Amino acid sequence: MLRAISSAIAAFVRWTGIGLLVRHTIARRKASILVYHDPTPEVLEQHLKYLSRRYNFVSLGQVVDAMANDRWAELPDRSLVLTFDDGHVGNTELVELFARYGVKPTIYVCSQVADTNRHFWFMDVEDPSKYMKLANGQRMSALQGAGFFPMQDHPDRQALSAAEMERMRDVVDFAAHTRFHPILPACSDAEAAEEISRSRTEIEHLSGQPCLDFSYPNGDYGQREVELARQAGYRSARTVDLGWNTERTDPYRLKCLGTSDTASINRLAGDLSGVSGWVARLKVGSLTGRHRPAVRPSTRRRAATFHVFTYLSVLLYESPALVPFI
Repeated sequence: MLRAISSAIAAFVRWTGIGLLVRHTIARRKASILVYHDPTPEVLEQHLKYLSRRYNFVSLGQVVDAMANDRWAELPDRSLVLTFDDGHVGNTELVELFARYGVKPTIYVCSQVADTNRHFWFMDVEDPSKYMKLANGQRMSALQGAGFFPMQDHPDRQALSAAEMERMRDVVDFAAHTRFHPILPACSDAEAAEEISRSRTEIEHLSGQPCLDFSYPNGDYGQREVELARQAGYRSARTVDLGWNTERTDPYRLKCLGTSDTASINRLAGDLSGVSGWVARLKVGSLTGRHRPAVRPSTRRRAATFHVFTYLSVLLYESPALVPFI
């Protein structure tokens, strides 16, 4: 029932022209960044057909360069950047589509999962959210208690290999997503610094490209993480804070619009309008679109103010596209 209501609301956003209005007003002279993880070629082709008629694909580098060098006016109207988090092996199947539609996406790769038979921790446990509030050492102990060991080799591979990254580098920009995908604010200063800085050099070794950009795993970050990304030499860092980017956006706090890897075109249109994401943010008490992790007990009273929006967000947003952004 809820899924049907969610689909109906997404269709309403699309067919009433709300998406068109946003695209030609709010988003017209701003840069949209769309976040994927591991879509199938079939789904992504449908998305690219829709997007290519309504947006102008640009690379992340073009956007960040326009910010840094006062060249925003050179970006086309309705600029759209495609990004993919984690570096899933399935991304190799998308190369032909990237070339055909003139897309140069950024793939943010976990450098100590890539080119191995190690697994992503959040894909090998039933409920990743229950580990996300633990200090990093506690999280690792809990994961091991659940049977996950970060250095363990498996028969199957979940991440890109170095050879695959080399074959893709003419059509893809590779960037860093830490080494093992920890929850950065739950790490010690030394752990966070190592995850952020070492992943850059490791991605450069794997891809044969300069690694210039970073994204915060799960969208969790604070001022410490921003400073560490800057100190590590990245030119940008992408959050999962909801919104569009302008020449005044902090390049270490790039905003985005998330969608599901299995989204229908109606769902995609709703996500690009920002409506679904905004209501999902209201669910956790964020009026500004800033990503927040699951509510802590000490802040539940404040979040209760938004109980009506909590109900609405369940109706509007039943996919895992925004909460969490793994």
